[in-house]
Amino acid sequence: MALNNLWEQERSQRLQITAERRQKVNQWKQLTQKELQLQADLLHQELSNSLTSLHNNRKLQQQQFQQEIVERQLEILQIKTDVCQRQQEYRQQRAAKAQALFQDLQNFRAILHKNVWGDCSHEQAVSPTPAKKEKLLAVPKWSTSRSGIKATGFRPAVNTITRKVPALNADTKSKVQQYIQQAQGATLTEIEEVIGLTRVQTIDILRSLIKQGLLEQRDRQYFIRQQVIS
Repeated sequence: MALNNLWEQERSQRLQITAERRQKVNQWKQLTQKELQLQADLLHQELSNSLTSLHNNRKLQQQQFQQEIVERQLEILQIKTDVCQRQQEYRQQRAAKAQALFQDLQNFRAILHKNVWGDCSHEQAVSPTPAKKEKLLAVPKWSTSRSGIKATGFRPAVNTITRKVPALNADTKSKVQQYIQQAQGATLTEIEEVIGLTRVQTIDILRSLIKQGLLEQRDRQYFIRQQVIS
């Protein structure tokens, strides 16, 4: 009996110790769960705050970026406007310079024409008659220059005569030689128009005079050959 009572007593003590330990474990579990819940809540709050801050920063950056884009577009538009304005000014300046150069060219051509050909109305007014032309051709020695012939209207006077093709004779060659001597050099076209010959006749006469040693050709012009006295 005594052994049974002792065994029962030890058994009840062990059961009590086990119950106390279980109670302590349960208390620790409860405390641990509360601490974990608090930590979880803190982490969730911090995460929410971080996400909110990131979202706000992102919206602010987007607004700043859009504002910069608008400013850049305005700058580009201003640059394009300035470029268009400068191009228009450059076109106007170039057109003005071109107009001025064209006016200068016209003035230069008018002055050059006046200096070379003289006054056309004056040339027509002082054109000699055919009789005067024959008198000029009869002079053996000419003191006027080529420009003087044009200034006195030698060629218009000849053109007023009815153009007939003269026969090739010594008189025609003499007229060609006299005209070249008077003009101090003449071209094939000038001789053809003044004397009233065809192109073939003019070439034949010039070739004949060159073969005779009376003419020489330099730069498409014909001159009286100077006779060398030995």
